[in-house]
Amino acid sequence: MGNPIDKQAKSTLLPLTIVSGNSIPLSIMNTSADRFVHRLSYWRCFCLIATLSWCVFGSAYAATVLHWMTLSDNTWPGNIKKVVAAFEAQNPDIKIQLDTYPFRDLFETIEVRMKAQDKDVDLISVDVPLVASYSVRGYLAPLDAYFSKDQIEKTWIKASWQAGMYNGHFMAAPQNTSTQFMFVNRKLFRDAGIEPPKGLTSDQTVTYDQVAQIAANDRWTWEQVVDAAKKLTKTENGRTDVWGFEFDQVSRLYQLQCLGDSLGATLVGPDGLTAQGYFNSPGWLKAAQWYGDLFNKWKISPKNVTPDESPSLFSGGKVAIFVGGEWNVGRFKEAGVDFEVAPIPYFKEGKPASGTGSWHVGISKNSQHQPEAAKFIQFLCASDAGATVWFDGQGQSPAMIALWNKISADPKFHTFPDDAYLLGDYEAQRTAVPRPLTPAYLQLEDIFASTCEDIRNGVDPKEALDGAAQRLDVFFAQFKR
Repeated sequence: MGNPIDKQAKSTLLPLTIVSGNSIPLSIMNTSADRFVHRLSYWRCFCLIATLSWCVFGSAYAATVLHWMTLSDNTWPGNIKKVVAAFEAQNPDIKIQLDTYPFRDLFETIEVRMKAQDKDVDLISVDVPLVASYSVRGYLAPLDAYFSKDQIEKTWIKASWQAGMYNGHFMAAPQNTSTQFMFVNRKLFRDAGIEPPKGLTSDQTVTYDQVAQIAANDRWTWEQVVDAAKKLTKTENGRTDVWGFEFDQVSRLYQLQCLGDSLGATLVGPDGLTAQGYFNSPGWLKAAQWYGDLFNKWKISPKNVTPDESPSLFSGGKVAIFVGGEWNVGRFKEAGVDFEVAPIPYFKEGKPASGTGSWHVGISKNSQHQPEAAKFIQFLCASDAGATVWFDGQGQSPAMIALWNKISADPKFHTFPDDAYLLGDYEAQRTAVPRPLTPAYLQLEDIFASTCEDIRNGVDPKEALDGAAQRLDVFFAQFKR
């Protein structure tokens, strides 16, 4: 009889006995087989659990994460998250991470991260006049591979898709747009015994065709505005209690470009880098003289008022005629102003022209996930599902033609003040003029604003425009080298 084998010894010696090939007792073989089966079962269980775990959790880990640099202001992030949720529900393999910043900080952060060639940036919210600047500096990847020319022209209003182009390439897709209206304080007009322009009011229901008739046939001229504003301005003992007229963004390019556009004048040449002969053209000189006379000759507009302050003058009954952005409709309604919305004026020897443009979305040239980023842009900017979610939440004028058509046919938008969208539709598709396409837009904007401030404060318009054109051309020269 051999030595007894305890459990630990069996455990230790059994594999050696099997490997050696020596015969062993049947009882030990049965024990070994049982253990082998158990071990095999454990392995199969492990594989099954691992497989199930991958099925459950693997897709989440495999999802492509896109980082989007965008705004953190007001209702923007909350409404963007609604669009993101709708997109991710349809595309579970793509996740959108919002990197949000306040308005002013967003531009600075884009500069820092793009100059650093940050590969963790996939999508960029682009303030539309900066499309050219970002493109020439290599921040944006062209979208030509994802949107055909025919699709571009059929999807968005002309002014919006044109603003997203640079050097023949589609660089950023329109997320929404904007427009300008003339707001009229009806009470101040009644008190002065003046007939207001024909517009949209709370005591009527209108169709799109009726709104189009008003815009085409009853639009006031800037000359009519001045005539009425002189009668509406109330000054006693050197103190003005009611001003006849005021601009919303009193000296900004976005607000005032329509003056030159109405007279067929542009601020820069076709190359986007020439100011002489454009910024100081006869058309812009006439527009600038008219602008300066508002404050210095006719004295129908207040000086020393900022864009942040100007809307409160209208809502407080201190301004009778106010030309400003669509976003003021809700503000004036909440303030309880008895107002109407009318088309933006034009010069009688010119043509109607309105300010436009808002936010576009582009793909970072350094993104490692450009096809996935393009898929999100197509959903947000070019699909009925994405654009509708965004419009329903944010309420900004859409750039999509199909969405404008839906709005025009919806009875909800036939009553005041929502019928202002119908007027916005007309202006966006017929009178809107995008801002200049130039890689030096920020410098153009700054010089334009300072020039208008000078004119507002009494500087001769020709002197101001000539000096501005000269300064701009010096700056533009660096882009021509």
